[in-house]
Amino acid sequence: MEPVVTLTILQLNDVYEITPVAGGREGGLARVATLRNRLLAEDPNLVTVMAGDFYSPSALGTARVDGERLRGKQMVAVLNALGLDIATYGNHEFDLDEEDFLMRVDESDFQYISANVTDDEGALFPNSAPHALLEIEDESGATMILGITGTTLASNPKEYVAYGDPFDTLRDKVEELSEVADVIVALTHLALEDDMRAAAEIPDIDLVLGGHEHENVEVYRGSDFTPVMKADANARTVYVHHLRYDPRTGSLDLVSELVPITDAIPDDPEVTAVVDEWVEVAFRGFRENGFDPGAVVATATEPLDGREASVRNRSTTLTQLIADAMFREGSDVDLAVYNSGSIRIDDVIQPGAVSQYDVIRVLPFGGEILTVEIQGDVLARALTQGVANRGSGGFLQAANATWENETWMIGDEALDPARTYRMAVSDFLVSGRETGLDFFNVEENPGMTLAATHRDIRMAVIDELQRRYGSP
Repeated sequence: MEPVVTLTILQLNDVYEITPVAGGREGGLARVATLRNRLLAEDPNLVTVMAGDFYSPSALGTARVDGERLRGKQMVAVLNALGLDIATYGNHEFDLDEEDFLMRVDESDFQYISANVTDDEGALFPNSAPHALLEIEDESGATMILGITGTTLASNPKEYVAYGDPFDTLRDKVEELSEVADVIVALTHLALEDDMRAAAEIPDIDLVLGGHEHENVEVYRGSDFTPVMKADANARTVYVHHLRYDPRTGSLDLVSELVPITDAIPDDPEVTAVVDEWVEVAFRGFRENGFDPGAVVATATEPLDGREASVRNRSTTLTQLIADAMFREGSDVDLAVYNSGSIRIDDVIQPGAVSQYDVIRVLPFGGEILTVEIQGDVLARALTQGVANRGSGGFLQAANATWENETWMIGDEALDPARTYRMAVSDFLVSGRETGLDFFNVEENPGMTLAATHRDIRMAVIDELQRRYGSP
């Protein structure tokens, strides 16, 4: 029998929820664990990888327990139980401050791989390496050397982290690995265009396993038709890659399958126990801080679409509900504005019971609603930039502000650049930290004045849910 070395790679990316989404029908890491166990029974040469973004953001991660937010602690614990082998950093790993980030890395039983991410002094983070070399062996003793390297987009600057150029670093590392590895996998957290460039311009890469986009991707680039694969966020799907390598000829056969994770897959009991433990820990923290996550606040009569692909590009029933909640909460305001990136649920709340935890999932960061007096010219500039930010978290959602016939309308009247308006706004948005909106800073822009501070946005949303759909 001719020796052929087989390897199975189970790929996840952009997982923020340890529990199922879509009303329990999709996702869930306990279901992924069941799939992993099935794959392991079929092929003992199994490597499970995560292409970044799992510490943050999540609703459970915002729970404050014993005075400290979980900040991804629950995710690391569940991924440890699942049996994750290798992860690369996503940009959202660096949402955490240095102390919390290093604690999550230390708690991880899996290896971090990144060729372009170091600390601010250029040293690798603990439990991290620029690449991994794995010797995969079949029953006859034939072997394949698998090289895995990773890169992360430099979109989340923090003082404690330094980024090398993702493409240049990846190219150099692949060139190095090509001297010793039979098969090279790039485990990346980059924008799709950068992954496609890597596949096209670095021919020694055999497979790009990516993250960052939240919708599944299968494209091929370069003279060798190198595949670029990304699964859906929150483990709605995972990719399973079956590799067959002939060590005599150096030929590689690849079959990839996008596998839906649904309620047809039973939960793994061991991982379920870990998930349930952390959900209860987080819920206890929410209760200690004034929330009752299990409490039903309203019964929705229509779907509330909070999917990232929706809210960062257009208005939905959910985005309008939030804007209307802010408009009502503000003090005699003319409009309400917030950044779509504050919506983190990436899910659709189906018709039926809406709980406080659902509201926390929608807006995990919370924050106060502010009433700000703003000059019309500054407002027009901000609204226009918000449209330019379409597709990103800086795309603005609004109440009582529309673009009609090449003019911004506030209510029924054209925006007057010389007039002062009263605006209900999320506190983050007027901090100047949103894309292209550095001027939109209530503390520094003379055209903006803080007039009033109101409740946490989530409390206003609960009120609006009850106003629309009635109390339970």
